[in-house]
Amino acid sequence: MRKISFILFLVPLVMFSQSQRDQKKYNNIVELIKQNELELAKQESYKLLKKNKDWKKPHLLLSNIFLKEQNYEKGVEEFFKYYNINSQKSSFPVFQLAEVFYKEGVYLEALKYFNISANLSEEENKYSHYINNCRFAIDAMENPVKFDFKNMGKNINTENAEYLPFISADGNEFIFTRLLEFEEGMFQEDFYKSEKINGDWIESLPMEINTIQNEGSVTVSADGSFLIYTACNREDGKGRCDLYLCVKQENGKWSKSENVSNINSRDWESQACFSPDLRYVYFVSDRRGGYGGDDIWRSEITRFGFSSPENLGLTINTKEDEMSPFFHPDNLTFYFASEGHTGMGDFDLFVSRRLHSDTFWGIPENLGYPINSHNTENSLVVSNDGKTAYFVSDKSGYGKEDIFSFQLPEDKRSTKISELELEIITQNNGNEIILKNVLFETDSYELVETSFIELNTLINYLKKNPQIKIHIEGHTDNISDDKHNLILSDNRAAKVYGYLVDRGVSSERLSYKGYGESKPISTNKTDQGRRQNRRTSFIIIP
Repeated sequence: MRKISFILFLVPLVMFSQSQRDQKKYNNIVELIKQNELELAKQESYKLLKKNKDWKKPHLLLSNIFLKEQNYEKGVEEFFKYYNINSQKSSFPVFQLAEVFYKEGVYLEALKYFNISANLSEEENKYSHYINNCRFAIDAMENPVKFDFKNMGKNINTENAEYLPFISADGNEFIFTRLLEFEEGMFQEDFYKSEKINGDWIESLPMEINTIQNEGSVTVSADGSFLIYTACNREDGKGRCDLYLCVKQENGKWSKSENVSNINSRDWESQACFSPDLRYVYFVSDRRGGYGGDDIWRSEITRFGFSSPENLGLTINTKEDEMSPFFHPDNLTFYFASEGHTGMGDFDLFVSRRLHSDTFWGIPENLGYPINSHNTENSLVVSNDGKTAYFVSDKSGYGKEDIFSFQLPEDKRSTKISELELEIITQNNGNEIILKNVLFETDSYELVETSFIELNTLINYLKKNPQIKIHIEGHTDNISDDKHNLILSDNRAAKVYGYLVDRGVSSERLSYKGYGESKPISTNKTDQGRRQNRRTSFIIIP
């Protein structure tokens, strides 16, 4: 548990007619408390009280000492010797006492004194957030969720601090920020990347986009074509921190970064994430027009670039701060951190869901205790299996902050991504996506029954993403004549088209055509090659 917050100077000071000598002793005791010399500070406080029996202010010193020692009963007793609740008009000192317990996760005591503050105040509503949080926290601690976290190991974590993790849509790339000391007292933030080989994360290596300046908070689009990161105080910056874009080149390397000028403002922008369908980039900003300090915003990605940002609204944002947005690859589940939604205090992790990609976000759900606590929790990312989450903590590990993994509670998980859905979101628009398990009877356009599983998966995806249009393609090998193959492939594409329409997909979102043997993807000289050429596929229409 953290050391108790020092509340002495937060309580309004009252002028006392004490001698300068006594005031000096008082100030010396304050310094002893700051230095955690609690026993000596306690002795000196009692001496001061003995000499000045009518001077109440030293009781505040003793209150701080006992609270720092986690002797809450004595701390409260001394506090109320200083503060007479029946003769004081201001509720603020009691609120300060409540905050001490609140920040330390002592919720029963915090609730008690927040309620007293509310009763003493003419503005009861201003205490409701704290009171609701205390009630939630008490219940959450009585009903904890399973939380077994595991350090990601030496290939990710070091004696340095690792934080701000990102995992790719296919789950095979892990990127994070590492804080390195390059000179004594001088630190540098760089990106490191690890790849998953045979189920294990290999040693992480610095990324090519690193510079001699600091970089932090990286995200990559699901199809791997775009990367956005945060950089501060750059020569071409528009504000304190800006978002910068890199594009994947044909040689597999990232382009030189460019300031995302349509998004950035003279304020602060950071912590971007792409939606899996590459329609939007979400980010955090304290720009004007928000509901609190730091809000989550989004910008639509059009063929002309990034549109003017829009606020995500009051379902997600509050009058407090929000941060760390993360989109799960299912395109329906959104994780973020918030100070404003009901939780354990400070930043908690939340999940919000929607029915499909064109509907509004649902009411955020707290991930529960002990995933959330009275400390700050943020920077959660979730793999495509919907249950494995990664977070940053200094609980234990190789050095400072490390990155850990754990299994989300079942009711807070997202939908596991099917192989077909993963193929869709990791391909660029216009790329052919093969329906590997959609098969037909020999020289026929009658679907094999096992094909329905993959077709139903495609239907579900299209219903969850109603903005997507697809063009269905039929292909054959070169056995038989061209005309026969063209007719056969067209009938097969039409059969898939009809199956989708009959099950609720609008015909306006679909088109189809048979291409016969004209678009082979392999040789027609072998059985295996011809088998690959006999396929049904589709492309997403931009």
